[in-house]
Amino acid sequence: MALSWGDLPVGRVLRLAGVDSPIDANVMELLLDPLPETGPAVITYAATEGDSVSEFVESILCELEILAIGLFPAWLPEGEKLSGPGGGGVAAARILAMRLASSTRHFGPFLADLAARAIQHRGPLVPGQRGPKGRSFPAESRAAGLARVIASTFGRESAALVIYVPEKLTSHGETLLVAGCEWLAHRSGMGIWLVSPELRRVETRYLKVPAAVRRLAEEMTAPPITARVGVPPITGRPHPGSVVEQAMEAALAECGWAHGRTWNQTYQSKDPLFVMVRTDLMWVPEKCVVELDGPEHETFAQMERDQIRDRHLERDGFTVLRFTNQQVMGDLRAVLRHIEGFLRGRRLGMSEGAG
Repeated sequence: MALSWGDLPVGRVLRLAGVDSPIDANVMELLLDPLPETGPAVITYAATEGDSVSEFVESILCELEILAIGLFPAWLPEGEKLSGPGGGGVAAARILAMRLASSTRHFGPFLADLAARAIQHRGPLVPGQRGPKGRSFPAESRAAGLARVIASTFGRESAALVIYVPEKLTSHGETLLVAGCEWLAHRSGMGIWLVSPELRRVETRYLKVPAAVRRLAEEMTAPPITARVGVPPITGRPHPGSVVEQAMEAALAECGWAHGRTWNQTYQSKDPLFVMVRTDLMWVPEKCVVELDGPEHETFAQMERDQIRDRHLERDGFTVLRFTNQQVMGDLRAVLRHIEGFLRGRRLGMSEGAG
């Protein structure tokens, strides 16, 4: 029986497969962006073959800790009001974390340490970087604590880790990987879901892949999986790993005309055959969508996909404004003037129409 995201069990290791087509990186990208409304918070991880179970587990826990630090303050209410390490921010972060843990399932000492490290870090995620060191907690405590932080960040009851299994994995490497995944699932409570053509000793569950997703995935060039950890955006916030979105939001926060914006909002086209999409930045009443395009948008397949998305949005009355990352970081004022001019014109037309 084919399952949806909300039907997949957590706390277990599973191999994901499609009913009518294989599950690969392209399919996963489309299934997880935007993050499904049902089921756990889903993080992706590109595994490498390790020499031991402990090495494999430690590599994942380190990456998840960096991720959790980068997601701060989304998981700690009032955390964004705190000052940096030079003021009383670290102590205040510890107090807020302990207070939160007293009324939730979080482990207080671990959460307090993580909050203090996040205050010391302060900045968007940078691939491959290492955050500030904290107290030494057992791997079991780290696994369970990080799973709860990630789930709470996205307002979910649980979390799952989708692991891309390396190609041409040796028999020994497969044994180590599966053993490490079993440990993580048991100790953290996360779902550990593997994307691999074939794996021994792992139960396979079949996932529903909508026809629209299959069609788009076939048109996409197979992407190289370079990021160790992939994290979905948080609705209402700029992406924690995007320097460009962070810079744009910092500038918009100073602009009175930018009120009513929402980051990383999902939108379902009126066309039922088209997949739900996530927009980078949206003003809903003005029907304005702003997309910030990185280098991956320069490929022919991605440009075609963007054009399809834009046409569906435009049919529903939206105007899509696209800017490259280079435009935002190189001449942010010009980008803001363009958006401001459009919004003021659209608002003027709305007020005249209402009159």
